[in-house]
Amino acid sequence: MFREALFVDRLNRFVVLCEEGGRRFPAHLPNPGRLWEILLPGRVLLLEDQGENMPRVWGALLGEEVVCLHTTSAASVARKLLEEDCLEDFAGFRVVGTEIPLGNSRLDFLLKRGRERMFLEVKSCTLFFDGLAMFPDAVTVRGRKHVGLLADLGGAMLFVVHVPSPFAFLPDFHTDPEFASALHAARKKVLIRAVAVRWDMRGNFQYSHILDLPWEVYEKEAEDRGSYLLSGYLPGVYRIAVGSLGELDFPRGFYVYVGSAMRGLSGRIRRHLRKRKRNHWHIDTLLPFFEDVRVFPIRSSERLECAIARELEKVARPVPHFGASDCSCGSHLFYLPQPPLRSAAFVEVLLHFRMGRIARILQQR
Repeated sequence: MFREALFVDRLNRFVVLCEEGGRRFPAHLPNPGRLWEILLPGRVLLLEDQGENMPRVWGALLGEEVVCLHTTSAASVARKLLEEDCLEDFAGFRVVGTEIPLGNSRLDFLLKRGRERMFLEVKSCTLFFDGLAMFPDAVTVRGRKHVGLLADLGGAMLFVVHVPSPFAFLPDFHTDPEFASALHAARKKVLIRAVAVRWDMRGNFQYSHILDLPWEVYEKEAEDRGSYLLSGYLPGVYRIAVGSLGELDFPRGFYVYVGSAMRGLSGRIRRHLRKRKRNHWHIDTLLPFFEDVRVFPIRSSERLECAIARELEKVARPVPHFGASDCSCGSHLFYLPQPPLRSAAFVEVLLHFRMGRIARILQQR
């Protein structure tokens, strides 16, 4: 059995701060992913004791689902599924090699069935929402390289989704469009599958099902267009002239701006992040004062800017009329006293428009 502790903060990529019985302590996190939707204040983490070393995070509880966060577990899951012939597309294949070196990269498995050989790379997926699972949750140059290798070799890539609730899988074209594009381009040369498993509180798993890969939805939704959320921290109290709105007072705290670009979304984002530019939008006047600027693209075939603003207005305080001069919204800029990614409500809005909307499209097919 695991120890339970509450997540407090992420100290770096591999260490989190936990709380148990009023005592705070660090724990090792064997997962370099962003895990925004999981590592929220108060989340129950499942810990493994390691003697004199700091405890290790094995997983987390999301409602009634147990999510394994240990990335290397995906390879163990895949090996057992192969040994038990749970995966029809790999029936009869057996593992004959692991951590296969190829140039300056490695692939997880070499499989063999008679004289037939197949290289297999396994990826751990913990990003899911409303029935859709996506990978990666952070940009992965290594993952893109693996796709290229497998395309040259005619291999396979298996995504292990660590909960049974999703029914479909897609590459996360919001987070890493280059990986998503590479995977899509390789789909006729690489056997791509995603499998869902169910974990219990003892660290045991059961095979659940193969997920649908709806490439036609990817092809419609993953172009360089859509909306974006731009967040930044204002370190003090400022009075700033904002175009026709005149001078406005901005308290210290975090702000989230909603914008859209139905052509050239990446270019719009790059323009916002440039230091030198002519002010055009309201947000341009505020950006020079921001610290820790982050942008969250939401690629889509339809303009969602105003719908996103309406949802953010329910969880954050709007700055009246900011960025909304050409629509009927009350505002497209919102104030939060805490970092957006520490707000479960903000993360819910982000996932709703990135993933929940696609899940609804799939359910209506």
